[in-house]
Amino acid sequence: MSAAGALALATALVWQSAYAGFTDTTAAVPLPTVTTGTVALSDDAGGTLFTVSGLKRGDSGTRCISVTSTGTVPAGIRMYATGRSDTNGLASALRLTVRIGTGGGYADCAGFRSNASVYDGTLAAFPTDRWADGLGTWTTSGDPAGEQRTYEITYSLPVNTQGTVQSGSATVTFVWEAQSR
Repeated sequence: MSAAGALALATALVWQSAYAGFTDTTAAVPLPTVTTGTVALSDDAGGTLFTVSGLKRGDSGTRCISVTSTGTVPAGIRMYATGRSDTNGLASALRLTVRIGTGGGYADCAGFRSNASVYDGTLAAFPTDRWADGLGTWTTSGDPAGEQRTYEITYSLPVNTQGTVQSGSATVTFVWEAQSR
């Protein structure tokens, strides 16, 4: 065989081996739709829970607020405060009692029934700024139709409060936060 004929034969063999592989395909099984659950909280607050001026020793007041969870996953609900400020040490003198239960609603506690005490102490010692330090005993079941609890918050300025709190002020924002487990 001539050299030119050998080269043509070698080229033909390479061409043939390039198309000699086996292949096959199959349709992938489609994945089901995957979604995450939700954590959702709302309250019935129609404005500021407390605005008190002219507070005197021995004064007190009570307000209620209802918190509703419409999330689809179980979640722990805790209460804490943010933005606390005070002058003349009023936050250290002002007593807070927080109870959780059912009934009642924004500002009006008519029909409130307590299930548990959540807090009894001063405003200065009330947990602040994060869920991990928050207060509460409520764990939702994840019912999107809604689960509700009412919080009764009572403030008082004891009769034996020092005169140094005179003309003092205190401000705080109460926060209810839900975190899924």
